[in-house]
Amino acid sequence: MAVQNATGRSIDPLAEQAATLLAKAMVTSHDRDLLWQQFRDVVVAQTKELEEAPVRDALEDMERRGLSLDVVARVVHEKLSE
Repeated sequence: MAVQNATGRSIDPLAEQAATLLAKAMVTSHDRDLLWQQFRDVVVAQTKELEEAPVRDALEDMERRGLSLDVVARVVHEKLSE
């Protein structure tokens, strides 16, 4: 059963479990700030990995097809500069 947050959207059960475990750990921790920072760092790293994985896969596919990543980077840079 998914719980709803304040905005009415469902919270992923795994995220709910992680929040519960973090809260329990923080109650008994001697350094809550360090515990929070470490948890945050893990979440940020995992989020970055999830966001970048499809891009990395696409780049590897382009390399296999013989496309130059330097050319791709130049085109992307020009596109972003428009």
